[in-house]
Amino acid sequence: MDVEIIIRPDRDTLVRPERIEHVEFGTLFTPNMFHMKYSGGNWHDAYIEPVKHLQLHPGATVLHYAQTIFEGMKAYRQKSGDIVLFRPEMNIARMNMSARRMQMPEISPDFFLKAIKALVETEANQVPELPGTLYIRPTMIGTAPQVKVAASKEYLFYILTLVSGPYFLGTSGRDPGAVSVYVALDKSRSCYGGTGGIKAGANYAGTLETTSKAYALKCGQVLFLEARDVPYRERRVEEMGGMNVCFIKNGALYTPKLHGTILPGVTRDSLVRIARAKGIEVHEEDIPFGWVEDGLADGSITEAFACGTAAVVTGIKSFHFDDGRDLAPSSAVPGPITQQLFDAIVGIQFGDAPDEFGWLHKVL
Repeated sequence: MDVEIIIRPDRDTLVRPERIEHVEFGTLFTPNMFHMKYSGGNWHDAYIEPVKHLQLHPGATVLHYAQTIFEGMKAYRQKSGDIVLFRPEMNIARMNMSARRMQMPEISPDFFLKAIKALVETEANQVPELPGTLYIRPTMIGTAPQVKVAASKEYLFYILTLVSGPYFLGTSGRDPGAVSVYVALDKSRSCYGGTGGIKAGANYAGTLETTSKAYALKCGQVLFLEARDVPYRERRVEEMGGMNVCFIKNGALYTPKLHGTILPGVTRDSLVRIARAKGIEVHEEDIPFGWVEDGLADGSITEAFACGTAAVVTGIKSFHFDDGRDLAPSSAVPGPITQQLFDAIVGIQFGDAPDEFGWLHKVL
């Protein structure tokens, strides 16, 4: 993919705050962005320049039929001062998988990585130290004006970066923290044959009603079950509104098996590999919610945690139900295995532990 990236950035504006823990996640944009157009069967016009508003025809495909995909990844400033990416090839492969499912053009993995590195290098002075990160949001949207139900013939690919602290306000980012979770029994986020296994914008729009309800109940996340018309105890656990979920029972890690309805999380995959390397037994399998409910009630589920690029590893302190029940894992939060996995992955990302898996890509 032979496209030149023209760089003409704002190098003067510094948005990095002194206390990153007080920054609401996803709100503090850095001054520059990458953008590139697709038309006539080719990508072209690639720039890194100051963030600007998009100009779209009101008939753009993205506005009518939600033809939009995205990714979430981070750049980390290590203690040495190096700036690194964590397993970016997985995010790139996943976004191209999303593109295929949504009938959008793929991007050469080498060029994709080149664009990310170029933008992070441009914004190097914005990258905070632990517990902060530079959050990276690649996005693609259909821009051709049409109201016929068909794939767009024109696209915009852009990358934004944000200075970010902990995902959940009130947590330090220096330990797993803890969050309460609302169990959604009357709503589902995906179904078989749908788009649950990719990062499509509409997947997340469909969770907003339930997420708002969770917030009103003082819960930080939602646990969704599979979309199947059977008693709720027989329905399989899927994932959270924006992250995967894991349980610890009898010292083993259990996480739902990927069926195409669950996003194949980069953090999830990394934790599974770290856990196995540490001798922790791992089960990737179908998990009926009755198994979870019983394990919480009898104390055999000692820990539970959410995991994702934004949340990293966050302990779950309780599961809240519409009938007023609250069921909690039997150990203190964060539990010992949750803490061990948090320390291991954060240690690799920030350079406190050796990169034994070869996951880091140095930017600067």
